Amino acid sequence: MLEDFEELFVEVQAQALTEVVENAMAAIQKERQIGLIDRGKVNAQMVELDSLPEELVLIGDIHGDLQSLLWVLKDIDFETRLTNPNNKLIFLGDYVDRGSNSIGVLYVICYLKQKFPNSVVLMRGNHEAPVEFPFSSHDLPLKLAQKYGHKMAESIYGNKIIPFFRLLSLIVLIPKQLLIVHGGLPTGDDLLLNIRRGNGLGFAVQDPFISSTAMEEILWNDPMEHISNGLDWEYSRRGYGKHFGIAISKKWLNTSASKLVIRGHEPCQGFKINHQGMILTLFSCKEAYPGFQAAYIKIAREQLMNIHYGEEFVRYIKRIP
Repeated sequence: MLEDFEELFVEVQAQALTEVVENAMAAIQKERQIGLIDRGKVNAQMVELDSLPEELVLIGDIHGDLQSLLWVLKDIDFETRLTNPNNKLIFLGDYVDRGSNSIGVLYVICYLKQKFPNSVVLMRGNHEAPVEFPFSSHDLPLKLAQKYGHKMAESIYGNKIIPFFRLLSLIVLIPKQLLIVHGGLPTGDDLLLNIRRGNGLGFAVQDPFISSTAMEEILWNDPMEHISNGLDWEYSRRGYGKHFGIAISKKWLNTSASKLVIRGHEPCQGFKINHQGMILTLFSCKEAYPGFQAAYIKIAREQLMNIHYGEEFVRYIKRIP
């Protein structure tokens, strides 16, 4: 199968792309309808695992870097690993834009969700919300038009890809261990109040008012070590979202009974740690960011049980060459 993926460097037929996106959507819609994924619950845009995976693999932003993605899949022996639903592969979002092969990356992640629905979790990044939060670097529509022509591209993008993006998860919880988002933690109390009332994060993100305000922060926020004037947050220089301080991280970890936040969103040297080890940023793209390194995480259940801070994760982070 990896050899078949390598052909994606050359060509992805429009029909093949359409079918694999439809199949991935069907897998996610089924999870939503029954409220379950193997060893976990699905509530709206949240996935909450019931137990620690036997082995957990986390992949950060990819941004059209098909070569790095295929290297990771080969390195983890994905066909063997993902056949076991007790193992989980979680993507942190930002699959498209900037790199040379967004279409190939999109095909691969959809294939993985179609083939291994109980082992693969696809999260939504800010680059998967171009309608809700428009930004200038969204070049996927252009890449589709160059490959398939404007009429076909508009149909695939508007009728398949955008609906697929809107099904992707915003939050993943691994019990008593990890809180996983793409960007960052919301600074308001709306979601936290829902948790304290016993409604859970999944209930909260279904609320139209909360989702319209919190989704932007989940997808766009960044941790900051020092916020001016002693505040808990400040507006982000990105144009969307906010920079949040350590007090926000402490509040979220305490309320969700988690030890660590894992997120993507920021280019870095493969990973970086913020807020006294409470936040670990993972970045898995090299092609579009030649000045940065890329990495992914692979960790077994027994190892994950003993993790308390981001620094303890470092030994399980593997560089992508």
